[in-house]
Amino acid sequence: MNEHFGMGIRGKVENLPLVSNFIGNSMLKFGLSEYEQLQIQMAVDEAINNIIKHGDPEDKIQIKCKKEGKKIKIIIENKGEQFNPSNKNSPNDNPGEMKVYFIKKNMNKVEYGFKDGKNVLTLIKYV
Repeated sequence: MNEHFGMGIRGKVENLPLVSNFIGNSMLKFGLSEYEQLQIQMAVDEAINNIIKHGDPEDKIQIKCKKEGKKIKIIIENKGEQFNPSNKNSPNDNPGEMKVYFIKKNMNKVEYGFKDGKNVLTLIKYV
């Protein structure tokens, strides 16, 4: 059975706890272990934090959680400057690259696209 949940926030730091709670609750409803929930929450927190840091606080960030069989997809969309994290492979000494590396370590796959003027970041976890 495919399930999905979604939410939208403005790109403000004070909205980070809302995202974390939303992801945690969604993953709980999907039946994930605490460890898997934590991995996904940390990866999403890093991605959203990065979007907030580099984006306009009035721009809306859309977050969708989908469960498709044994695959969990977190789809994050936002307007703003194009940034493809899938081009970054190692942390080197750049803190921004370290965050991307951290996201990739917690998820099985990271996909990026730019469509209709929006960044579309898809984080995938197999459970």
